[in-house]
Amino acid sequence: MVCVHFMVHSVNATVVPSNNLINREPYSKVHSKETVTLTSIRQRSGRRRRFRKERRLIEQPADICAEIVGPTWQVNKTGEGPCQQLVVWVPKKDGFTEFVKIENSEVKGGFSLAIFCNALQFLPYRVQPIFKPYVNYTGYSNGSYDELLHVIEGTTCEMVAGDVTVRSSRGQYVDFTTPYLSSEVYMLVHGSLAWSQTLWTFLRPFTKRLWFAIVGMCIYIGVAVSILEYRADNPKFTASYKTIRMIIWFPVSTFFFNEGKIVNRNSKVVLVMWLSMIFIVVQIFTATLSSWLTLDQLRPKLPSNYESVGYQDGSFLRDFIKNKYMCNDTNLVALHSAEEYKTALSSGNVTAVFDELPYIELFLAKYGSDYTKFGPINQESGIAFAFPLGSPMLQNFTRAVINVTESDVLMEMKKKYLGFHAPDESQPNQTLPKSLDIQSFIGLFILMGTASIAAIMCSEISLRRANKKVLPASLDD
Repeated sequence: MVCVHFMVHSVNATVVPSNNLINREPYSKVHSKETVTLTSIRQRSGRRRRFRKERRLIEQPADICAEIVGPTWQVNKTGEGPCQQLVVWVPKKDGFTEFVKIENSEVKGGFSLAIFCNALQFLPYRVQPIFKPYVNYTGYSNGSYDELLHVIEGTTCEMVAGDVTVRSSRGQYVDFTTPYLSSEVYMLVHGSLAWSQTLWTFLRPFTKRLWFAIVGMCIYIGVAVSILEYRADNPKFTASYKTIRMIIWFPVSTFFFNEGKIVNRNSKVVLVMWLSMIFIVVQIFTATLSSWLTLDQLRPKLPSNYESVGYQDGSFLRDFIKNKYMCNDTNLVALHSAEEYKTALSSGNVTAVFDELPYIELFLAKYGSDYTKFGPINQESGIAFAFPLGSPMLQNFTRAVINVTESDVLMEMKKKYLGFHAPDESQPNQTLPKSLDIQSFIGLFILMGTASIAAIMCSEISLRRANKKVLPASLDD
């Protein structure tokens, strides 16, 4: 017995602990070789045993999907798929837990997992998900998203469910489903209210084309009234120079001055319609101008350089910023949550924060009064789920994700987990009102043109009838 006890202690003293705290975790960093004491070896061995024990508890099938989906979870599914059990790796996030939430090394849920569970509902066969949080023995994240994707490399019935951005570099060792959420890179910066009114602001409600169209319609009405009054022998429209003056001035002066008596009844019809049209145009112009003058526009304060900017820790944005702006990565600040975004921007530790649009919108929903987004800076493929290369479940699961995105489930999950109750409801950065173009008044212009032509035709018909009645009486004389 003494010999056996001595041999056991000898073996324990010569064991070299593995650097990998999770099985099959490739590409771990190789620590420098150094001599370790017997005490440190025993401590590491104890930690590893405790973590393996925690993993055995964590890796049990969870009923998270049953809580998310409800009573209809995988009811009446009898088909047999390529994987009866699916190991689902879930990334640990310190912030933006609206997407994936892990507490005490246990998967709790989130928007991404809600989409995943609803996608499983659309599969023609039954699959039991086994959720594994990607954490170390301390409960914190065990690495970046790229390192997590390498964990499923070369496996069959495993996947990563989370807010994983589709990247071409990642596509070399994993396959992605179709994205369930669009994604663009934006810059989050301070915003300032700007009064950007100029001398010509009063012209902004209408485009140049519309202003020219109104002036052209004014001259056209002047020509139509001049023809009608000239045919009715109105002395104001007899002389050539007076006619030209009245063509230009008469449609405008009608509003303010008494420019003389109108002889032709058809001219009165044209002028009444013209006044009605101008009244409508003026009302629309006044309303649009008010929106231009009362607009408090939140304009972004862009940084002069990108040496001190922040990004979401664990994402691809660190390399993106380095490659795009050729800046030193020593000054780049890794941030974890919306609260850290606000603290870093308020204290001046960073001049801007780069992140994808879904996270920017979540931040603005909480702290949007003093901040605004600028972009998009880069178009990404979107956020999706990852499978190993050649996974037998990829094709069916991709169809299932498409079914989810095309149904009302996606919007319901956005409202439930992300709080997107109304488009841009929480974004105080109002966009500039659009200037009205000629299409907004094309109906009025057509109506006025048709009415003036009809008035001239009616006037000519009535004049000819009057001449026919007068002509026989003159012959009898």
